[in-house]
Amino acid sequence: MTATDRNEAMVAFGSARASGTEWRQADAQRLPFPDERSDLVVCQFGVMFVPHRVAAFAEVRRVLAPGGRFMFTTWGPLATHAIAAVLQAGLERAFPVDLPRLLPTVPHGCADRAVVAGEPTAAGFAVEYAQELTLEGRAASAADIAAGFLAGTPVRAAVEEVTARLGAGQVTAPMTAYVFRACA
Repeated sequence: MTATDRNEAMVAFGSARASGTEWRQADAQRLPFPDERSDLVVCQFGVMFVPHRVAAFAEVRRVLAPGGRFMFTTWGPLATHAIAAVLQAGLERAFPVDLPRLLPTVPHGCADRAVVAGEPTAAGFAVEYAQELTLEGRAASAADIAAGFLAGTPVRAAVEEVTARLGAGQVTAPMTAYVFRACA
């Protein structure tokens, strides 16, 4: 079994926890595997982060052996995901203008089953079924949920960019501000 992720940190994380599995960094739109290599490809909550899903699905089709299967999961609508909906409501209160659209457009951006089912078809698959499933999410604490949203979404890349550019030690950098004085 081979597991992949585009993010090298996730590859390292998985490698440390799942022995017996080969972990590789890979871009879903350019899989580093030969044609017709696999009987099964599974993508758990990853397709939402791929910019060109049909191209990625075509890559999956290329690496599947004849008769192979592709299974993937996406999140349903944001309103049906109670934990993410709470975060979105907080963002809406904090940003009444220029609301960040990350949650509805990325993790929950594949919530239209008809649209998403058409994408594997466009890549040469015959979609056998699309099933809605509602389970109860659990977390040890709300703080763990907040950390998960920060570390398990594209926000993590932005935070890592700060460390990569500024280093791990003390930071000194220019910061521009404007000072105004008005007279009546």
